[in-house]
Amino acid sequence: MSKFSILLCALCATFSSGPLHADTPALELIIDADFSVSYQAARSIELGVRTALDEVQGNIGGLDFRIVTRDHHGNAKRSYLTLAGYVENENALAIIGGSHSPPYLTYQEFINTNRILTLLPWSAAGPITRSKPESENWFYRLSIDDSRAGGFIVDHATSNASCVDISLLLIDTGWGRSNRSAMIKALAKTGREPTMIKMVPTATGTSSAKAIANEIGRSATDCVIMVMTSTEGAHLVNALHEMAPDVTVYSHWGVLAQNFADQVTHQTRSDLGLRVIQTCGLQAEQDGNEVVTTALTNINRHSLRRNSLREIPSSVGFIHAYDLTHILIEAIQQAATQPEWQGDIRAKRLAVRHALENLKQPVPGILKTYEAPFSAYSPDRPNAHEALDTDDFCMTSFAADGLMVASSDEQEQ
Repeated sequence: MSKFSILLCALCATFSSGPLHADTPALELIIDADFSVSYQAARSIELGVRTALDEVQGNIGGLDFRIVTRDHHGNAKRSYLTLAGYVENENALAIIGGSHSPPYLTYQEFINTNRILTLLPWSAAGPITRSKPESENWFYRLSIDDSRAGGFIVDHATSNASCVDISLLLIDTGWGRSNRSAMIKALAKTGREPTMIKMVPTATGTSSAKAIANEIGRSATDCVIMVMTSTEGAHLVNALHEMAPDVTVYSHWGVLAQNFADQVTHQTRSDLGLRVIQTCGLQAEQDGNEVVTTALTNINRHSLRRNSLREIPSSVGFIHAYDLTHILIEAIQQAATQPEWQGDIRAKRLAVRHALENLKQPVPGILKTYEAPFSAYSPDRPNAHEALDTDDFCMTSFAADGLMVASSDEQEQ
C-alpha cells in the first residue's frame, strides 16, 4: 500500500464510525472516478473532499455526511451505473466527478434530465457545463474549462518567439476534439493555422508514438501543443525527444492524472522545455494563502506529512476538490435554512442547486475567495456554471524531483 493510500485510509477512519445521529441516515457524496488507472487523480480528489468535509466534522445543515467511492475504471458505461443508482438513492445528495470527461459528455442529457447534482473538480471538456437551451443544467465545475484553456495555452505558445509553426497532438476522444476546435480558433486569432493536427488514438504505444513524432520531426514544427492522458502523453514526449528533439512542448494538465514524471526523465522534460497548464494553486501557496496552511494542517493531523501542495500527487485534484467541497458545504448550510431542506432527497437536491447559484456568503479557498461562483445558466451565459476563469490558469513545469513548480514568464520565453 502506498503512503498516499495510507493517508486516505486514515482520513476514511474519520467517517467510518457511522453517523453521529443514529436515527437519521447519513447523506452521501459519491465520488465517481477512475481509481484503477488514473488513480492518482482520483485519490487526490478524494483527499480534497475528505479534508474539507473533515473540517466541519462531517456534519452540514444538521445532517451527517459520508463519502462513497465508485471506481468506473475509465469506462463511461460503469459511470452510468453509478449515475443510474443515484437517481433512486434516497440518501445521495451529489456526484463528484473524476478526471475523465467522456462519462459526462456521453451522459450529459441523462444527468440533466434526471436532475443529478454533479460537481466537477477535474473534467475539463468545455461542452459538459453548457446544456441544450431546452434542458436544465445540473453540472457545476471548479476546474480548467477547455473552451478557454485552449486559448490560454495557445497564447503562451505564440508569445514564445521561437514558436512560429505550431502543431497539435490531441487524444482522439470528445475531450481532444473539443480542444481541437478551441485551439484552431485561438490560432486563427493570431493569423495562424496549425502546421499539423494529429488525432492520436487511445492506447497509443511506443511504436505508434515514434511514427507520429517522426512526422512532427520532418515537418516545419517548432512547438507542439499536446492534449493527452498521462500514458499516451509520456509515450509521445519520449518519442518527440528522440525523433524531434528541437521542438518545445506545451501540454494540457491531463498528463498529471497519473505518474507521468516516472515515465519521462527530467532530462527529456527539460530538453523539450515542457510546460503544463493548470490552475494557480502553487502560486497561491507561494503568496502565503492561509487556506493552504489550514488544508495542509488538517491533512497532517491524520497521518502522512505534506509540507507543500506540490507534495500531494496530482495536487490539482486536491486543490479543486477541496475548494469545490467548501462551496458545496456553504450551499448546503444555506439550503438548510429553507423549508425545502425538510423534504425528501429530491427536494434537498433542488434546494442545494438553488443555493449554489445564489450563494450569499463568500467562500475562502486555496485558489481564491469565491464570491457567487455560480449563477443560473442560460445559453447567453455560457460560463454561469464555471467557478474559474483564465485569471485562475497558470503554466507550470516539472522540477528535477518530478514535482510541479510555478513557471515564470521569463522561463517561458
